[in-house]
Amino acid sequence: MWKNFCANPPGLLTHRMRRGFTLIEMMVVLAIIAIVALMAMPSPDPTLTRKQVSESLELIEDYKGLVAFYHKTTLKFLSDNQEAGIPEADKLLGNYVDRIELEKGAFHLHFGNKAHPNLKEKWLSVRPVVVKDSPQSPMSWICGNSAVPEGMQAIGDNKTNIDIKDLPLSCRI
Repeated sequence: MWKNFCANPPGLLTHRMRRGFTLIEMMVVLAIIAIVALMAMPSPDPTLTRKQVSESLELIEDYKGLVAFYHKTTLKFLSDNQEAGIPEADKLLGNYVDRIELEKGAFHLHFGNKAHPNLKEKWLSVRPVVVKDSPQSPMSWICGNSAVPEGMQAIGDNKTNIDIKDLPLSCRI
């Protein structure tokens, strides 16, 4: 017994008796978990750009009514900012927009100012859609790459060149 006791004194663990993980092993596992968690987290960029686009769309809300009223009374679309009696394109500004052009009834918002880098120097079009062969029917609006509803036609060009991930849902579908 004394021989056994001296070979394996109490309190000292031999390699065969060791249980658990070392500090290094635990740190490696935690580092791997952290890397996987960072890869799984969504990027805040698309959310931020969508909010900036949505806020910028509010700048033209009052002017959309003007275009609709003009069309309903004349059956024509306003050709530009001057004809509409609204400020020049470079005078219609917002936090993220540095110009708003009205062209053949469609609004084109140009992003600059404090816009996210994914939006800078990009365009977003907001176009009226009307019922074919029924000019007195109510007018609707579509934004960006949104599809034109069946039985309707979009007026004006679509200059939208913003990545689809950066557009709010209403401008995608």
